[in-house]
Amino acid sequence: MRIKRLMTIGSPYNFNQDSTRYRSEMLSDFIRNRNKLPKNLVVYFVVGTKTYNSDGLVPAGSVFAGRYIYQGVVKPFTTISVSSSNAQHSSLPQNEQIVDLIKRYILD
Repeated sequence: MRIKRLMTIGSPYNFNQDSTRYRSEMLSDFIRNRNKLPKNLVVYFVVGTKTYNSDGLVPAGSVFAGRYIYQGVVKPFTTISVSSSNAQHSSLPQNEQIVDLIKRYILD
């Protein structure tokens, strides 16, 4: 069985780096192996922004670095930004907007 949809929430693809000028070993490994992803996988990136560029822990640039893994390989992928006072990293799974996104795009 293969997954059809993937939603990542505040995932630090490039650890604490806001720029992809430096790519972590993990990000480089993901990019190197991206051809193993199912072509029909639908991917949603959810980035929380408590400030303009971070959820208080993970830089938005680290989340957006996931584009280098999925773009041009999987079916569509969508980036969703959630900004609110309740968008700090540890609060993201309980954030009403994100729970709604999970219900709408992941759960049948």
